[in-house]
This record gives sequence, C-alpha cells and structure tokens, in this order.
Amino acid sequence: MTSGRVNQIVNGQVESRLFGIFGEPRVNVLALNRALDAAGVP
Repeated sequence: MTSGRVNQIVNGQVESRLFGIFGEPRVNVLALNRALDAAGVP
C-alpha cells in the first residue's frame, strides 16, 4: 500500500472539535486500526 493511500485512510478518521469549538481535531485510533485492517495493511 502506498503512503498516499495510508494518508487518505488516516485523514478519513480525523474527528472534529467537540461542539466545533473545544479541543483539537483528533484521530480515532480504534477506527483507524480497523480501517487499516480492512484495507490490508500488515
């Protein structure tokens, strides 16, 4: 898998700020791991 595809998957798992104002955008690691598994990343 290319690094560009991995970046697409990671960017797809970014969650926005709480109520649009609190905190920073973050990555849901569980969802990311499941998406990477589904995509066939070892």
